[in-house]
Amino acid sequence: MTFEEMVQRTSPYLLCWIDLAMTPKKLTDIGQLRRIKRLADKDFPVPHSEYTKQKLAPIQDILQSRTGDWAMLEEMTNLQVLEFPKRTPPGIIDDFSFLPKLKNLYRLHLQFTSFTDCSLLSGLTQLKSLALPARKKLIHTEVLDTLSCKIYTDEPTYQDDSFPQYKVVPAQEVSVPASGTFVARLLEYGQNRFINDELTDDVLENLFALIWTGQIDSLLISLDENGEEDFFTMDIEEGWAAPTFNIWDENGDPVYFQPINEKYQSVEEDAPVEIGGQTPVPKRFALDDLALAAECAIYFAKTGQLSPTVQWAEFSE
Repeated sequence: MTFEEMVQRTSPYLLCWIDLAMTPKKLTDIGQLRRIKRLADKDFPVPHSEYTKQKLAPIQDILQSRTGDWAMLEEMTNLQVLEFPKRTPPGIIDDFSFLPKLKNLYRLHLQFTSFTDCSLLSGLTQLKSLALPARKKLIHTEVLDTLSCKIYTDEPTYQDDSFPQYKVVPAQEVSVPASGTFVARLLEYGQNRFINDELTDDVLENLFALIWTGQIDSLLISLDENGEEDFFTMDIEEGWAAPTFNIWDENGDPVYFQPINEKYQSVEEDAPVEIGGQTPVPKRFALDDLALAAECAIYFAKTGQLSPTVQWAEFSE
């Protein structure tokens, strides 16, 4: 197979990853592949900040243009580090048959991929750090006992059989609040703080854009200008949002609401975003549509109520 033929059949994600790892050099022949030692998560061609989103904008059409395989990795026999990041798009790689050829690997991170077959790892004796998906997703796990490296498996934070019970608040027909109508008394994000009459249509339009484009990582909307009454928070990371509405019942016990993501029926898969930057949230109760997340925030600011465009889960003690 010629180099040109290999390029034509290779995943555009891998080609761009190699290109970013080699910058400012360009990949022009197979021989160069054997000189590559690192494919690090920081160079993976999916944005992880506003800066990288702008930097990677020119290649997004290429990434979506076609699928392809990852067999080119077999030629990178001197590769020492291979790290698939948390933002790895689902389904872009399902064949890991290249792994036995990468005998110089000392760090291999596959926990955010669909990897399952541990028999492919048996000859990787140089490994010092190995990260894999949850153990119950793996086969031939006996091979792991033969490796002398540190092994991490991405076990879910929550289990379906022990997850707290919740009530479902059904989605309803949307009634659009009138322009200039605001129930919220406080909005905070970043270094910005808006109180009472400072909350205007322009402020909320700008907020919508900031959420939709992922330019802010958290916000607070409260029905009290001190932020002590019923309040709505949202954390945003890597294209995911975790909206949470917090109230107290008549006994003073906390009650909170989170959106139900119908794409995920299990709670055993954590979203990339965490509440407050530290509490994991299942994909089942987070949104991977930032436009929808922005609509939820704006609706709450205007009405003090949960957006009826999605179902909400009600949790209480």
